[in-house]
Amino acid sequence: MSSFDDDPVPVAVIGAGNMGANHIRVYDELPGANLVEVVEPNTETAATIREEYDVRVHDSVSDIEQARAATIAVPNDLHLPVARQCITDLELDVLIEKPLANTVADAREIVDLATDYDAILQVGHIERYNPAVETLAEVLQQQDLIALEAHRLGPFNEHLADENVVLDLMIHDIDIVTTLSGDTVSALNAIGTTDRSDHCDHAIAQFSFENGPVATVTASQVTSGKIRTLSATTRDAYITLDYQEQSITLQRRGQETTTTVFDQAGYRTETITESPYVRTREPLKQELEHFLSCVRERRTPRTDGESGLEAVRLASEITDAIKNGV
Repeated sequence: MSSFDDDPVPVAVIGAGNMGANHIRVYDELPGANLVEVVEPNTETAATIREEYDVRVHDSVSDIEQARAATIAVPNDLHLPVARQCITDLELDVLIEKPLANTVADAREIVDLATDYDAILQVGHIERYNPAVETLAEVLQQQDLIALEAHRLGPFNEHLADENVVLDLMIHDIDIVTTLSGDTVSALNAIGTTDRSDHCDHAIAQFSFENGPVATVTASQVTSGKIRTLSATTRDAYITLDYQEQSITLQRRGQETTTTVFDQAGYRTETITESPYVRTREPLKQELEHFLSCVRERRTPRTDGESGLEAVRLASEITDAIKNGV
C-alpha cells in the first residue's frame, strides 16, 4: 500500500443508501478527505448524488479508479464479496459499516484478507466515537466498575421486517459494554421475542465478565419511542449517559449526617450530582477523521477488524441462545 502525506485522502463510498449517504455528506465536508467516487447502481439515487456533489458515480465497484480508501455501506450479506474486491483487486483501505458481516466465518475472512494485503480495516461501530462515550471511558478509568446497562429502543418500520435486532441495533452496545469493561466475556444468556417480523425484534442479553462486572443490554425495534441510554454502576457512583444528547450525569453519595425530623432522630444522606463536560460533535465526523488518519499513518484503528469480529461472534451467540431458548 502506498503511503500518504498531508494531502486529502481520495475516498469512495460504496452504497448510497441511508448510512452511505451520510458518509458521502461527511466526507464532502472534511478537509482531510477528497470524495472522488461513489458506487450506486440505483439510477435515481445515482442521479441525486451527481446533482448534489461534484463526484463520479459508478454502477460497479470494479469501476473505481481514483480512490485509495473506501467506505463499504452495502447490505450486510454483501460485505464479504465487496470487501474482497476492494482489498484484493483494488488494494483499498476500507471502513465497513457495522456489523462487519452477518456470520463469524465471513467476518473472519474479511479480517484475514486485510491482514494478508496490509490493508487498513475499520468497522463502523460509530458509538465508540460518540464524545459522551469517550468521556465516560475516561471517567471509568478512575472507578471500580460493578455493572453496565444499555437500552437501544425504537419503533417498528416495515423495512426492519428482515432485520435481526441483535445485528441491527444491539451490536452497538455489545461493542460498547465489552470495550468499557476492558474485560473478557465469561458467560452470557439471552431471551427475545418475534412480535412484528420473522426475526428477533426485541432482545435482552446478560453478560458476565471474567473479573467480576456484569452487563445487561436491551434492544428493540417495537417500542413507541426512541431511547439510546447507557448506565454504569460503580462502587462510588451511578452514571447515566444519553447517546443522542451526548450527555453524562454522575451521582454519588456525600456525607451521612444525623438530623432531627419531627422530634425524632434520623439519617440524612447527601447526594452529589455532577455533569462532566462533553465536547459534543457528530460521531460520524470523528469516526471518519479517525479512519483517514489511520490510512495516512498506517496504524490500527480504534474499531479494528478484530473488535468487529468479536462483536459479530457475541451477537451470533446471543442469537443462538434466543433461538434455543437458553
